[in-house]
Order: sequence, then C-alpha cells, then structure tokens
Amino acid sequence: MVNRFFLKLALLPSGIYRRMGVNPKQLRAILHTKLIIDDRRPGTLQQTRNRKKPDKPVTRGTIALMFLSTLMGFLYLLSFMVGSDPVTHLTIFFSFFFFMLSATLISDFTSVLIDVRDNYIILPKPVNDRTFMVARLLHIFIHICKMVVPMSLPGFVKMLVSYGMAGGLIFFVMVFFVTLFSIFFINAVYIIILRITTPQRFQSIISYVQIIFAILVYASYQLLPRLISRYQLQDLDISAIQGMAAYPMYWLANTWQVLYTLGGTNTQLFMAGAGLLLPFLSIYIVVKYLAPTFNNKLAMINSSASAGATREGQVENTKKKFSYSTHLSRMFTQGPIEKMGFLFTWKMTSRSRDFKMKVYPSIGYLLVYVVIMFMNNRHLTLDDIAAQQNEGKIIVISALYFTSLLLTMAINQIVYSEKYKASWIYYVTPISKPGEVIMGAAKAAILKFYIPMVVFITLTGIILVGPQILPNIFLGLFNELLIATSLVFASHKMFPFSKQQNNNVKGGSFLRGMSVLIFSAIIAVGHFLIYEITAAVILCAILSMIATWMMMGSIKGISWSSVKSSYSEVT
Repeated sequence: MVNRFFLKLALLPSGIYRRMGVNPKQLRAILHTKLIIDDRRPGTLQQTRNRKKPDKPVTRGTIALMFLSTLMGFLYLLSFMVGSDPVTHLTIFFSFFFFMLSATLISDFTSVLIDVRDNYIILPKPVNDRTFMVARLLHIFIHICKMVVPMSLPGFVKMLVSYGMAGGLIFFVMVFFVTLFSIFFINAVYIIILRITTPQRFQSIISYVQIIFAILVYASYQLLPRLISRYQLQDLDISAIQGMAAYPMYWLANTWQVLYTLGGTNTQLFMAGAGLLLPFLSIYIVVKYLAPTFNNKLAMINSSASAGATREGQVENTKKKFSYSTHLSRMFTQGPIEKMGFLFTWKMTSRSRDFKMKVYPSIGYLLVYVVIMFMNNRHLTLDDIAAQQNEGKIIVISALYFTSLLLTMAINQIVYSEKYKASWIYYVTPISKPGEVIMGAAKAAILKFYIPMVVFITLTGIILVGPQILPNIFLGLFNELLIATSLVFASHKMFPFSKQQNNNVKGGSFLRGMSVLIFSAIIAVGHFLIYEITAAVILCAILSMIATWMMMGSIKGISWSSVKSSYSEVT
C-alpha cells in the first residue's frame, strides 16, 4: 500500500514527463519493479533477523524500513531534553537527523546507487535515456521519502504541540533542507572514497560503514540518556559554543527561529540566510560537479582496465596479508590439513560480508559496555584497580570473561555462510580426519577475536597492577579456551562456512550462547573466590591448560561419521 501511494505520487506529473520525452508506461513499469525489489531487500538492521523459511524472500521490507525509521525518529526526541531554547534543540535534532539519514542511505541504498545491472537489463530494451534516468531519480526520491517522512514525524508532532501549526510546517521545510544537504554530503563521501580507492573495493568500505552505523545506533540508545542526566545538559546554550557559526545544522536552526519569529539579531539573520542558501548551493554543487564525476567513477566498476589494476593491487595486498596469516598458521597449527582450515577461516572472516555484519559489531558493543560500566561506577579510579580491591578484581575478571562473548559469537558463526553450497569441496579432498580442519578453524577464531583482547588486558594489567596479575590472567585465558573448545566439540562438528543458517539453527545458537554465558559466569565467580590465593590460581591454570589441550585433541579426532551426523541433525 505504501509503495502504491508513492508510485502514484511520483507519476502524478505524467504530462510533464511526456513533454520531457519520457514514456509514462515504461516509467511506471520500471518503478513498479524497482519498488518490488526494494520490498524484498532487507536493510542493515534487518539482516540478522530470523525467518522460518530462509529461502522465502522478504516481502515487507518497506514496512520494516519505515518502522525502524520511526523508532529512530523517537530517539531524536532526546535532543529536546538538551538546553532550554529552540535553537539548541533544533541544532541537536538536525545533527541527529543528518547523521542517521546519511549513514542509513550509505549503508542501505548504496547497492542501488552503484547497481550497474540496469545498464544490461533496461538499456538493451526500447527504453530511451530520459525514461531510464527519470526512473532512477524517482526511485531515489521515493526511497528517501520512505525514510525521511517517518523519521521526522515524531519531531514534527513535538514541534506542532510546542509551537503550533506554523512552527511545525517551518520545521518540516527545514527537514527537507537537511535532506538535500545529506544528499550533497553522501555524493561527496562517494567521490572521496572512489578517489582514494578502487571501485571494486567500494562495497567493502561500505560494509564497514554499515558496521559502524549499527554500533553508533546501539551506542546512542545506551549512552545518550546517561550523558544527558550526568552532565546536566538541560541548561546547555549551544549559541555560546565557539565555532558554531561554521556549523550548517546551526544555520538551519537559526533559519527556523527567524522564520517563526519573523525577526532576530544580525547574527541570527546572517545564519538564517546561510541556512536558506545551503540547500540550493548543495544541489548546484551536486549537479554541476559531483554527479558527473560520480557517474564517471561508476562506469569504471566494470571496465577491464580498472578490474585489471584492481586485481594486481589485490594480489599485492593478498601477499602481504598472506605472509602474516601464514606465519601464524605455522606457529599454531600442526599438519597441512589443520593449516588449511586455519587459513581458510582467517580469510573468510575478513571477506565474508555476512560474517562481518553478524560478528564485528560485537566489538563496538563491548566498547560501549566498557564505557557504561565506568559511567555506572563514577567513583571507580585507576588507583582502585591498581589496589586490587573488590571492585578492581571484578573489573579484571569481567574483562577476561565478558570479552570472550565475541569469541563465542565468532565460533557460533564460522560454520554458517550464504555460499554454503560451495562446501562440497570438503568432501572431494583426501582428508582422513575432518576434525583437523575444524580445529584449524577454531584456532583461527581464537587468535583473531580473543587473543588480541587478552594481550591488551595483559599489558594494561601489568601497567596498572604489576606482574603479580599474570597468574589470574592465564587462568582466565585457559578457562575461556576450555569453554570455547568444549563448545566446538559439543555443538560444532561442522566444516567452516558450510551450513545455511535458518530460524531453528539461530534459536539453537541463542540457547548455546546463553548456556556458555551462564557457565562462564559460574567459572568467573569461582575465579573471584580464589583470586588472591596465588598457589590455587596457578594450580587451576595448569589444570585448565591440560584440559584445553585434551579437548583440542578430541576435536582433531572428530570422524567423518560425526561430521555427517551433525549435518543431518541440523537439516
């Protein structure tokens, strides 16, 4: 229903389109098809959602997009809790709106903007260039409307209640100006990225933008209310901050103030003029300079010269990374089969977009948790940690055991892939012990996602506490390695990236994750009880090390019958 409404809205000036040389029937068919595809394309925040039938396409992507945009719009209402004047409120609101809209468009709509398949599907048909270009522009317009309208609706209602119909309508005009400036900003970001990198690496960079966006949404939800209450931002006057005169969102806030009051100081009038000029200047720069450059760069994506240069660059980069990962595989693996599993998993965890979208945001979530932990313990200082009182010990143990959640998530995820059908390669190789491949994959996950954090915790602990903290760090390390290897042996007798993830599997992964979390918490409590008994800590660390070594041996001994049984149980 939503798509039909926007389609009719976009096709209202059919007479104008016809005079421009556009075929209205073809335009309608192209737009209708593109909107159906949009409905079946999950957004960034939907990509990990559960579906009982993974082969069934998404059919309500538009509703989900608008619902998530509305939720973000309610998050922006936090800006009205900061300061006491409308300029401060609107500057912060427009800042939230601009950043989130830009990040969402970059993360969710990039695949459409740089999609060159239209050139092969539509252009060979009897469709003229004007119809093709107008269809693309209207598609972008509809997609932006489906985000901007629900995203701005909570703020519009708030302004309508506080300042009446005039204040609400002017606010809506300012939201439109912010949207135009966002489009200018996105074009500028695309051009910068395409200038400093190759078009083929563009999608990889956008994947990291999506990850950062997911982290920032989570951080905003968790940290903003705490920051507002802690630093008493209710009395903030943003006009008193130096440098605000150069900030475009501040211009637009002053534009609303001047238009609503029909007056203001000379500074406010100047800022309002800059705000009114901003969208038109942005459109001029996009049309005159950025769009032609972007189209030229976009055309390079499938050019043979660019592809050849990219392949050469990728070979060079691969050699550099290959030497690093190969060096680690030589140090920590035994035999060529285990080394193969290690290297394959190491590469895939860096290249699989699906894996990165599910696991990499957890790194940011852990950082947010650390910030929240220190915000909730305002009196906690580095001296308290160095003194190793109860709170200091809890911090160390929490760092050792809680950060292992990232390792657990990585181990749970390395067996799943969107390209799971390629796993036939495992069954045509002369491997007598498939457990060696699984062990190599587990070691790659451990070295990549847990050991760097342990090294950081160790260095920080030595600096703050001293070498006497090492026995407790070693105990926590081998306890988590024992838990991780036990999880692999008990639940993941599968080759890396060889299984499709459906709703039932995700439910089982959640239960396993909760079980591991509870088990880790129990061990952490036991560790806390013997924390200051050095002899007991060393003895437990040795026992944990031996148990981990034995568990690794058990994983290596996994037979073909166990692997095939695991696949049949899941399917």
